[in-house]
Amino acid sequence: MFKVRLVGLQRIFMAILLALLLSGCAIVPTPTRSARIGGVEPLGGCADFFASLDERTSESRSLDAGAFRVEGYPYLRVNRFLASFQEQTEDQAAFAAWVDRMQALDQEARQFEIANLHTAPGSAGDSSGLNARVASCGDLLKAADLQDGEQQAALRKTVTVPDEYLALPRVLGLYPLTRLFVSNGVRNWHTEARRTFSTDPPVSWQAIRYVPEKSTGLPDKSQIVASTKRDILGIPVYSPTDLEALFWMYAPVWEVRTEAEYDRIGAPIWTPRGALDIDTRQPTAYTVLSFTRFGNETLTQLNYIIWFPARPKEHSLDIYGGMLDGVNYRVTLDRNGNPLLYETIHNCGCYYEAYPTGRLRVREKIDYAEPPLILKAPELTPVDGRMTVAMETRTHYVRHLYPAARRSHPEAMAYSLADYGALRSLPDPKGGRRSMFGPDSLAPGSERLERFILWPTGVVSPGAMRQWGRHAVAFVGERHFDDPDSMNKMFMESE
Repeated sequence: MFKVRLVGLQRIFMAILLALLLSGCAIVPTPTRSARIGGVEPLGGCADFFASLDERTSESRSLDAGAFRVEGYPYLRVNRFLASFQEQTEDQAAFAAWVDRMQALDQEARQFEIANLHTAPGSAGDSSGLNARVASCGDLLKAADLQDGEQQAALRKTVTVPDEYLALPRVLGLYPLTRLFVSNGVRNWHTEARRTFSTDPPVSWQAIRYVPEKSTGLPDKSQIVASTKRDILGIPVYSPTDLEALFWMYAPVWEVRTEAEYDRIGAPIWTPRGALDIDTRQPTAYTVLSFTRFGNETLTQLNYIIWFPARPKEHSLDIYGGMLDGVNYRVTLDRNGNPLLYETIHNCGCYYEAYPTGRLRVREKIDYAEPPLILKAPELTPVDGRMTVAMETRTHYVRHLYPAARRSHPEAMAYSLADYGALRSLPDPKGGRRSMFGPDSLAPGSERLERFILWPTGVVSPGAMRQWGRHAVAFVGERHFDDPDSMNKMFMESE
């Protein structure tokens, strides 16, 4: 009897150990191979090229995890937004536009992967040649793979995006039971957040305010959204100049209650010892253009991401503290370029907060296992003011969201805007380049102790900083920051 019990305990221990290991292993968008590999030229040669390039990328740990591969089509990648058009591409022109966008997503990711390959010094010419072949071989395989209706239908069935939750830890962690304790913790945080949140400026804060470099003298650029052309899928197509103007137009003021260096925003860098750090001499917000679907419209979303050196630990057993921290502030614009919804998350996917404007009405029933935290947005006219995102010291919780006038702020620090892609290929002190994020989408060194407690939720390494497009924003049930249907699930237009 004792031996039986001992064996049972060993099995339980091994199951828990396995779950702990799995909780630190993310869903990696692994490379895929074309069915034409090993075939005759030129199609076989192109299939072999993609396989060889992916092998080099895997060996050097340069895989970019921001989007997912499409099985059997090495020249395509997909995100949740593009996957949402899967059943709306029966029209040939719509199908072609959809595929072209997936191919562009792959080409973008491969540019960073190629830049990060551990190649010999002075091999920049090789990078340009590889990128050119990625484009030409992608075009060649695309034309051969998708020339008839049957092939196109096969692709539609193949395109999938996995969620950011691991099933096995939920099974081994008795998720139906543990979710009750997690839900209680979430409710407590929601209660505290509602109590401390305000649409008025903070009082008696020792804070640093960061304002955009182009903070005054900007004309109203909201008309760009209304006037821009859309493709056959209804997705806006912005010129680089217009997109830059939009990001400057809606860039927020960051206000951080500051105690020490860990409360200063800056630019991620790789140090000579091979660790990530934040250079606070370079206050920067990184921008990401995304889209969502609300009703029958595709709406523009402007994401602004900042980074802190750390969330300092309160004590040695603080499960939430650790190296690196950051916040993503997102503005969703209506078809006329007016703000419709504001949102924030931390760069771990934690602490999601939605701030709808008066033109949105919260649904009476929101079909999420973990209800989102929905607060109030202040009234703001973008041509006259900027939104201020005010954060607490140490935790960097968003405590205030309030409008500030568009005028000179002599006491403030200026911050610059940079494309988020810069983080996907940072200079390495050894002379090469390296992404801020690993192939598992996580920023190395940003792990938190909470991963040893919250692993039964299925969220990969809870608390760790991760790449945009890979954010789970709920511990109970499933919810993603880039879910293109999240607005429809939470809101209706006010009548």
